[in-house]
Amino acid sequence: MLAAVTALAALATDYNGTLTVNGTSSQATVTVNNNGNDYTVAINNVSGIGNIEITAPGTTSNGLTSVVTNQDIEAGNANLVLAFNQYAMTLNLDINNGGTITNVKFAQDGELTGYQIKNSGFENFKGNGEPLAWHGFKSATGTWATMAPGSLTSSDDCHGGSKSAVMTSGSLFGVVGNGTMTTGRLNAGSTTANDPANCSRMDISDTNTDANDDPYYTVMHGRPDGITFWAKFVPKSTSYRASMSAIITDGTYYQDPENTTYTNKLATAKDISNIASCDWTEFSVPFNYIDNNITGQALLVTFSTNSTPGGGAKGDVLYIDDVALVYNAAITGITVKGTALEGFAQDVYEYNFELANGETITDSDIDATFISEHAYLVKKVIETSDCYKVIVAVISNDLNTVKTYTINYTKAISYTITVAETQNGTVEAPATAQYGQEVTVTVNPATGYEVETLTYTVEGSEPVTIENNMFLMPAANVTINATFKAIDYTITVAETQNGTVEAPATAQYGQEVTVTVNPATGYEIETLTYTVEGSEPVTIENNTFLMPAANVTINATFKANTNTLGDVNGDGEVNTVDITILYNYILNGNTEGMAYGDQDGDGSITAVDITVVYNVLLGVNAK
Repeated sequence: MLAAVTALAALATDYNGTLTVNGTSSQATVTVNNNGNDYTVAINNVSGIGNIEITAPGTTSNGLTSVVTNQDIEAGNANLVLAFNQYAMTLNLDINNGGTITNVKFAQDGELTGYQIKNSGFENFKGNGEPLAWHGFKSATGTWATMAPGSLTSSDDCHGGSKSAVMTSGSLFGVVGNGTMTTGRLNAGSTTANDPANCSRMDISDTNTDANDDPYYTVMHGRPDGITFWAKFVPKSTSYRASMSAIITDGTYYQDPENTTYTNKLATAKDISNIASCDWTEFSVPFNYIDNNITGQALLVTFSTNSTPGGGAKGDVLYIDDVALVYNAAITGITVKGTALEGFAQDVYEYNFELANGETITDSDIDATFISEHAYLVKKVIETSDCYKVIVAVISNDLNTVKTYTINYTKAISYTITVAETQNGTVEAPATAQYGQEVTVTVNPATGYEVETLTYTVEGSEPVTIENNMFLMPAANVTINATFKAIDYTITVAETQNGTVEAPATAQYGQEVTVTVNPATGYEIETLTYTVEGSEPVTIENNTFLMPAANVTINATFKANTNTLGDVNGDGEVNTVDITILYNYILNGNTEGMAYGDQDGDGSITAVDITVVYNVLLGVNAK
């Protein structure tokens, strides 16, 4: 059971009408409270549910306020369509509780709200024998009113209920007087039957009322699509035709038949030739709207035993029962973003679809076509975390019929993307993606490395190679794996003269590269460098360098050796002092006294240079 309904503000409006719960009807009150932009709808003591209270924002357009929502209440998930104007209110509520649907409808009496004709079932009659809210010659005006021969009274011969209204034609001075009934007031102003002074008329400024205190007009707030009635016609000749005429006006003076050109007509519905001799038969006549800029205020309906004033014969009898104004509310089609809703049928009220990746739905994307040009279309898109719920409702102009369609658009599911840990580089990817979405993977190898493998894996499946750092997301969570490998950069030795240079063909970033230099006899190394294309040469120290992250070219130049072989300190003699200087450099890095340490001319100072000095001291003058 729902919690007790919160007390509503003093400005709340109570609507009295018929509440129908899963087909069972009872009288009830619906309270609507305006809380600024929101409206609170409260219904107490709903059969099988308890009290209901729902708050949601409302939208007002063309004088109609609508509240459309989908929300959870204690009784279950509620789809609400509420609509009201200054005259009437309607409500349609579907409550889904674990798959069990409870439909709650509320509507008001059309006779009380100005959308139907009072006493249209002809069950109530006045003391003078005329039906309540309808008038014959007994309440007519005009010189000949008291002498008009046509009559109007009740009959037990009826279509529904217990009574009907029956009109009988008469005769005066040999002139036939049609039996006539109207929601306005008859005027018998002439003995000439077709004189417009003989008419039914209405004017809402006329304060006169009949014996039951009813005005001589029917208040009309709606724009009906048509009028239906049941008739039984017993004429003296089968060639005779009875008539019905209905006119909606702005409430200013109007009479039927017309005595001038009237510009105050909103719509007319006339059947003056189709009511032939018949047993109880239902007739339906559409309204023809003349000027939609006119605001309807009053309705004049007139029945007569003959379509021609003074036509027919004395004793023609016309029975009328169950008159109703028709307000259609039938959708003929729904479009979403200009495309017809797939599988739409008028009697199917819920649809389920899945959106494409990244697709959204808004109120403006929804449209519908329906039978009545005067019905109201109400639409609302409600977004949740995984769905767009579209509620489309068509509401009849009298607010008594609501057809609600629900379209559920499931959002594309977002699947997770996990990047596995890796070495010698990083991999970046979105945290999630939807099925079919293009996923871009950003790969950043560490310096000197390149991608060896790049794959994604769905659990339980073989890895799939990612091409061009992009893949289409499957309908599953994925893990991205990458491996990196060191790049083998090339080492090119440029051609040289007066010596040779040797180096490995390749090396990896940061690897120590040793260069072997062999000067020709009588030559020594002059320059030894490596170059990355587009950069300045880098001097190679001690015949070694650390490989950069690029291909390199080694260049060397040699010069003639003019120094005395073995003379390290340059004093012109070769002795043990020269050996000592070399030892101090090799062992301690001491360069004191050393002028020509590179005795073999290979560009480095090593123990080989000491051997050269020894050879000179021993008389072996060769490197």
